[in-house]
Amino acid sequence: LGDDGQKMSKSLRNYPDPWNVFETYGADAMRWSLLSAAVLRGGDSPVSESGIRESIRQVILPLWNSWYFLTLYANAENKTGVFDTSSTNVIDRYVLAKTRALVDSVTADMDSYDLYLACSDVRTFLDALTNWYIRRSRDRFWAGDQEALNTLHTVLSVVCTVVAPLLPLTSEAIFQGLTGERSVHLQDWPDASLLPSDPALVDVMDRVRDVCSATLSVRKAH
Repeated sequence: LGDDGQKMSKSLRNYPDPWNVFETYGADAMRWSLLSAAVLRGGDSPVSESGIRESIRQVILPLWNSWYFLTLYANAENKTGVFDTSSTNVIDRYVLAKTRALVDSVTADMDSYDLYLACSDVRTFLDALTNWYIRRSRDRFWAGDQEALNTLHTVLSVVCTVVAPLLPLTSEAIFQGLTGERSVHLQDWPDASLLPSDPALVDVMDRVRDVCSATLSVRKAH
């Protein structure tokens, strides 16, 4: 549907101009807004500039800001992250196990051609990465903690490979800067077994996140 709720029509011009969208928001923003829309499940979907902006706010910026955060604190300490899943820190173990669960779920989504659900899984994961893992680990990054740097490096390299079909340009820019590899699109699909599995920890930590979120909502309301 067009942004006026009517059927999209060239004669009505009731949709954002694609070239303006590409120049203003980028092609990945439009791609994501369409891949994550109800139209992929047979529903009606308005194509609007506000919806495209929302895809940037919910997905592209959190991913990009996570990469920027890593480079900022790694460069400040003249350190470089490497692929490493050996950290025993509980929140590192959580985000690594959460990343493994993401690989498993998006693999299943892609195999069943459910791009809508794949987008939903990625969006949920990025919320946990930015609003929980990174926020809870700021002091460690400020101190140049190598385990924290390695963990975020590892998570981002895997996530970029997972989202490459969904955000091809954003994932390419981050992956190249992160790893120095030629292209994320030349990588094999991630092997979940390379990441630690701890469903009990993920379940408990996610419940803690839910409690904190509910508490913040109550505080905000009062």
